[in-house]
Amino acid sequence: MERGRRRQRRQEQNSSFMRQPANANGWESNPRLELSRELEETRRELAREKSLTKRFLSQEQETRRKLEEAKQKLARKVKWNELSVAKEKDIQDEFESLKRTCDLESMHTFEIATEVRNNMKRTMKKELHHEFEQVKVAYRSNQEYFYQTIQFERRSQAALQQELEQLRGPRPSSLSLGSEQREEEPSTIK
Repeated sequence: MERGRRRQRRQEQNSSFMRQPANANGWESNPRLELSRELEETRRELAREKSLTKRFLSQEQETRRKLEEAKQKLARKVKWNELSVAKEKDIQDEFESLKRTCDLESMHTFEIATEVRNNMKRTMKKELHHEFEQVKVAYRSNQEYFYQTIQFERRSQAALQQELEQLRGPRPSSLSLGSEQREEEPSTIK
């Protein structure tokens, strides 16, 4: 039944081709050929658009990556500049302090040495305080890590203990007297 339909369709298609007027542009006036050409042209345009879209997307991704790198670089520069300004201020303060202490008319050598030593103590105190803060943070993170590790080990040990209890299983009542004696023997060995 289906073969008959197929044959009939083919014959109709072939007969429609035969009915076309025979002229110089006979093939061009065939609507199926025109549609086929238009379809092929549309496919080429679609493929070209897809390739352009892919290229634009890859360019956009590359531009975004470069922008992100530039942002990170700028953030590093800003941070470095802030540190530089802070150091410059500290140096300027120290310079002013030294200028005051180096006025030979008003200060003696001993007073200058005392002032310099006090400045050094303040600087060392700042550094030690900063290091102490870093040690505190490290201590807290280590403490949390060890706490988590101990909790994990406890849970593992409890699970293993439970599994061991299950593997031992229930004991028959006739063996309970003998098993009590066996349980006492290892405790005396320990």
